[in-house]
Amino acid sequence: MSTELALPKNGNVNEWTEQEKAIVEASGLVDRGQLAPRATVEAFLAHCQRTGLDPIARQIYAICRKGRWGIQVSIDGARLIAERSGKYAGQTPVEWTADGQTWTQVWLDKNAPAAARVGVHRSDFKEPLFAVANFAAYNAGGPMWQKMPALMVGKCAEMLALRKAFPQDLSGLYSTEEMDQAGQPQQAAQHQPEPAAAVPAEPSADDDGVIDAEVIEGEDGDTTGEPDMTQAWIDAIKGAADRGQLMAVWEDAKSKGAHTDQRIRAVFAERGQVFKQEAA
Repeated sequence: MSTELALPKNGNVNEWTEQEKAIVEASGLVDRGQLAPRATVEAFLAHCQRTGLDPIARQIYAICRKGRWGIQVSIDGARLIAERSGKYAGQTPVEWTADGQTWTQVWLDKNAPAAARVGVHRSDFKEPLFAVANFAAYNAGGPMWQKMPALMVGKCAEMLALRKAFPQDLSGLYSTEEMDQAGQPQQAAQHQPEPAAAVPAEPSADDDGVIDAEVIEGEDGDTTGEPDMTQAWIDAIKGAADRGQLMAVWEDAKSKGAHTDQRIRAVFAERGQVFKQEAA
């Protein structure tokens, strides 16, 4: 199925056909009967167009975790993107370790491995690009992580390696296994009020409607309290196709309290300058 024919052309639900509405719902953009914010929908459509992945085949989909939206790809979708690049030359076998020194290609221990590693070959590179995934960092404690810990952490290592080898194609895209630790879907967000001193001054818009965001340093560089979801907002900002979508993302970020994160503000300002230069 062609995603170009099946998916809506934009995030305006009033312009969608019944088939397009069904495809959007199947893509995970409807949570408990509520459609995702338009900025998320627009970012999802942009990712589908950029990657050519099929949401019906679950190669790419949206998911709501702790009240915040993110876009994820399956490991098969990531492999497909790598193959379509024309430079994918295979991978090394997955290897696991219990101590970081001895690695094995077959994990038979009843206990979970401490880490997994995978190397991805590119036709234009001399050596494979390796990535290591630590089990403790990704273990979500769910049924699959308990039943198949080696398989799950191996997928995380593979996704890390694929993204390292093909940053242009996979930048900002994360797999289900990587994001499992972010929390179960449909879990209600619990927002804690922030101290007044921690909230930066509101950014101002220039004559072209572009936000000039001042970067405010925090103690840990992240004021959202959920570093794992910061990338989802950054992806939405980068996926904005025009200034209107960019402003929609910003308004949605403000409503969720994510606009105070210095990385989000910095990327927002950078993206705004790009649109401003294009309009000049």
